Amino acid sequence: MGRFQFSIASLMGVVAVAAVVVLGVAAIDPMLGLAVFAAAGVGLAGWLLRQDLAVVLDGILSFLGQPAGRVALGLLTLWIVTAPAVLFYDPATYAPKSRGHIERYPTDYYLLFSDDVAYIAASRTWDRTLANLTVPHNTHLVPAWRLTTWALVATAGNLHNLPAVLATAAYCVLVAVMLLAGVFVARETRRLGAGLAAAALIGTTSLMLTPATWYSGGQPLWAVFGILSALGYAQSFRRSGHWRHMAFAAMATAVAGGFWSAGHLAGPVTAVYLWFDGRRRCRIAAPISIAATAAAVGLMFATASRPMDSTVSFHGRTVRQAMNPVQGAITTAQAIPENLLFANLGLGAETTPIQGVVLTAGLLVFWLSQRWRRHPGLLDPTSKLGRRVAWPSFAFNPLECAGLATVLGCYLLEWTFRGYFEYHSLRTISVYAIVPWYDVIPHVGAVLLAIGWWSGPRPVAERHARLHGRPGRPSRGVSLGLALMALVLVMLNRPRVDAMIRGTCPPLLPSELAQFKIPRLQTMRADLLIANRVEWQRRYLRRLDSVEPVARRLGIGQDGIRAAFGHIFIPASTGRLLFAQRELYDVAAILDLPAKGRPMHPDAIRAALGSYLHADPEPRPSWIARSERWPPD
Repeated sequence: MGRFQFSIASLMGVVAVAAVVVLGVAAIDPMLGLAVFAAAGVGLAGWLLRQDLAVVLDGILSFLGQPAGRVALGLLTLWIVTAPAVLFYDPATYAPKSRGHIERYPTDYYLLFSDDVAYIAASRTWDRTLANLTVPHNTHLVPAWRLTTWALVATAGNLHNLPAVLATAAYCVLVAVMLLAGVFVARETRRLGAGLAAAALIGTTSLMLTPATWYSGGQPLWAVFGILSALGYAQSFRRSGHWRHMAFAAMATAVAGGFWSAGHLAGPVTAVYLWFDGRRRCRIAAPISIAATAAAVGLMFATASRPMDSTVSFHGRTVRQAMNPVQGAITTAQAIPENLLFANLGLGAETTPIQGVVLTAGLLVFWLSQRWRRHPGLLDPTSKLGRRVAWPSFAFNPLECAGLATVLGCYLLEWTFRGYFEYHSLRTISVYAIVPWYDVIPHVGAVLLAIGWWSGPRPVAERHARLHGRPGRPSRGVSLGLALMALVLVMLNRPRVDAMIRGTCPPLLPSELAQFKIPRLQTMRADLLIANRVEWQRRYLRRLDSVEPVARRLGIGQDGIRAAFGHIFIPASTGRLLFAQRELYDVAAILDLPAKGRPMHPDAIRAALGSYLHADPEPRPSWIARSERWPPD
């Protein structure tokens, strides 16, 4: 009787805990709460009927334990690389009571914004691209990025098609990074399931919203592709010992920095990865990647056509005035738990500096504690008692060390140069602000660190042997778990993605407060406003395509357009713009016209081109009150 009472009490306790978990999850996302509730119910029923269903359960477990087939793995991979699109663009009305759902089609949802205009203008033609190849953009020398932009502009053919091409490129490079990271991790751990998990964790997160939906915000994504390429070649060197792989790794480190300044971390990260292999050959090769980075940086600075203007990026400060290593370390300590931990779970937690330091230190101590080893020890010849001395050591593996170097190196570099601000002034509030792209490279590093920690320290005898051979296929059960994990990541990150999209739009007007009371309706409003902006901008881009042949026929250049119209800008393309940057972002800069044209009176230019270049007012939403101003101040 006592045992029966104990079983009933245990069952009640389990049900109570499950109820708390389900209610807590439902508060975050109703659909996820429903899924957890259903899973808990199935699990409870299976436990109660475990004896009656033993044969059935054994058959199911046997089926799930078999390796997944190629078709299943192909479908799983397709779902994993598609999950970020489901998260970012919300294409399906899968949620209950989702009437009025508005899909965000990637190619029809893209706006040319801010640095898009400057980079396109500087790479509109091959001659312009060569002329601007070594011209700094704010604090970045990015020749590889300028060449990439030229290729995409040439593919588009005209300005009206360009947003669709940039939207496609932005998402495709995310897929490329996911697949490359997956291959690297699978080869490193010899588990294909680990590689697929890494791909899902890298892509299906709100941290990737900006780089995957905004071309210029994706520079770090292209840079991390270079970092992963360098690591992949270094991995091939570890496997084969052929020095040609190190030559390719050196080239990849040089190219990575040509997409974005933090891409120069490819050299140090690759060196860390090789050093913790432990073999003499790898430690000799480690400095090669650092030398390649140093050579690339030196070459870029030596060929720069003009000095960098740091006052634009650093709010009027020089590099020396902006740098603050202490504040950079504090900001790094806050960013790691807030962005790499909580934000990946869809949570908007905010920490104080001391909380960030304690949480980050706790994570590091926990990681180190999992790698602490004590050797058996040796007899101490200096001791009369002959006591045995145990020497401690840490059993790190190269994958987790490369990941940690990526996280700390990138964050410390970025936040040190933003050290004139405390972290509360730098938190992400929308797709475009404030520097959400700073989390891209550290996020990839965090995934490598997590997978490396999960794979565990390898025994010395197996450390190098496990690098060889093909990765083992995951079982059907593991594959099903990976598919469900990607779905859960979509659900967890959806609220934060929607909040970032809402942050790109003006705040609610008084008449809208009664119409859009809940977040789902406010997201619908944001989608409609962005759709209006896109159509407004696309109409203007069509006019610019038409104005170019007219201006060429009349011999009008960029100088003539500025003299007649001043600095005019593509609708919805500019945010905060400094006076000195006007000629980089205006309409004249992006047109395929010579810098100087034939002398012509401004009135004649206005008469010829005015109907093309004068922009319509921003579309006014039909639901706001007539007395309210739009756009709001």
